[in-house]
This record gives sequence, structure tokens and C-alpha cells, in this order.
Amino acid sequence: MFEIHSTFSFCGYNGHPVPVVSRHAQLFDQAISLFNKARRNSIFVRIRAALLRRTTALLDLSILPQNRVLNQCYGGTKTVNLDQIIGTLGRVGDFDNHFYPLSLRTQSRWISVAMARSLCLPLEPVKLIQVGEHYFVEDGHHRISVARTRGETAIDAEIIIWKVSGSLPWETRPASDAHPVLEHLSI
Repeated sequence: MFEIHSTFSFCGYNGHPVPVVSRHAQLFDQAISLFNKARRNSIFVRIRAALLRRTTALLDLSILPQNRVLNQCYGGTKTVNLDQIIGTLGRVGDFDNHFYPLSLRTQSRWISVAMARSLCLPLEPVKLIQVGEHYFVEDGHHRISVARTRGETAIDAEIIIWKVSGSLPWETRPASDAHPVLEHLSI
């Protein structure tokens, strides 16, 4: 997505060119630092959760039986509070419940998104599924992760609303296995 270019200055010793770090190289370094910060946060969140005997997994909307989905309708595009995004549609292995990356396999895409955000490039709204007052990510996990790590509180999203019957699987869990986001626990 991005190319890193170095420019040279002829102000160096004895007229030899001296590399000057380009703006893209600086943004790349900043994005790597931000990714590493998110990974460190992920480790701290998992340690804290283990001590409290809590889970750090994103809630998985794909475990909801399809016969429980009564209706789906388009909800438009709006700005959604990041704290209302509590799960995913099947991608539980890449990010934790704070949307911190769980492994290095997400790094290159994550860094590309972080650089695009730093350059103020327009990004597509994330795609969310709304169930009640909460949202689940269909597309845009990296954009949400970058936004949270940058300290942002909201994100533009295209919404699909699901009307479901009965209680949701995670609402029937024992209290000791409750989801930290739903309990409003801080990091």
C-alpha cells in the first residue's frame, strides 16, 4: 500500500550523500511503535484477565443459530462509540475484546491502516452488525484496533441490524465467565 522512499542530501561529510528519513519512513516507524504498544497492552490485558479469571475473547456472533435471527435490515451509516463494539462475526483469533492484536500475523495490515490514518487518507466505514445496543464487526477489525490504540472513542460504520429471538448465548454465561466489556471493567 505504501512505499518507503529515502531522499538524499548532499550536505554530508566530504560531499557524500546522507540519507534523510522521508515522511513515509517516519510514519512507518510510528505505526510499528503503535502496533508494539497495542501488542504490549494485549499482554497486560490477558495477564489481568487471568488473575481475575475472566476471558479476553471477543464475543462471537457466528455462534448464534441462524434460526434465531428473525430479521435483518440496513441501518445506514453512523458514528458508533467504540465501547459498544463487543464482538465479531467469526474472527475471534486475531484480536482480544479490547481489539488489541493477538499475534504478529496482523502486523502488516495493521501498520498499513495506522499509516493511512496518520496521513488522513479516507478509509471505508467499518461494517458492523447491531444486536440490541451492541455491535459486532463484520469488516474492519484492523481499523477498529488502530482507532482504539490511537485513543479514539468512535468510528464511522455501516450498520446492519439483526432482530433476534430469545437471550443471546453470552448473556446466559455464569457470572465468573462474564465478558469484561459488558461489566465495564477498565484495563
